[in-house]
Amino acid sequence: MKNVSWYYNLNLKPQGPLSFEEMRARIHRGEVGPYDLISNDADGSWRPACEWGVFEVTLFPATQAFMQGQDIVEDEKEWVLLVPAVDGKGVLQEGPFSVREIREALQNHSVNGQQYVWKSGLSGWCRIKDRPEFAALVESVL
Repeated sequence: MKNVSWYYNLNLKPQGPLSFEEMRARIHRGEVGPYDLISNDADGSWRPACEWGVFEVTLFPATQAFMQGQDIVEDEKEWVLLVPAVDGKGVLQEGPFSVREIREALQNHSVNGQQYVWKSGLSGWCRIKDRPEFAALVESVL
């Protein structure tokens, strides 16, 4: 599977072809999330990136710096959020925010699960909905 061309879905349009190394780099930077649909020319099916088995889970920023069963520190201001610019042109970084603050923003709909977050220790940005700290809440406010 490493010597095939890879494709990812961006705004419902296939992007590619990419080499295996290029796809890994996009995943590592957070441009392709664990649940984004990807395909390759050998298989042809579209599946979530994390289901392919050739990309290790720790490659995805959405899974980095989190261990199952660990306590979530809710009040440490460590998260940076990408928000649309007021003029509608581009995005701005805001923060740092705590887990509690982002959860409250999700509940009052001032942010949504499709927006991107980052904190120290992650290799790239990831969607709020893909992070374990926020995933359950994102599902419940939909």
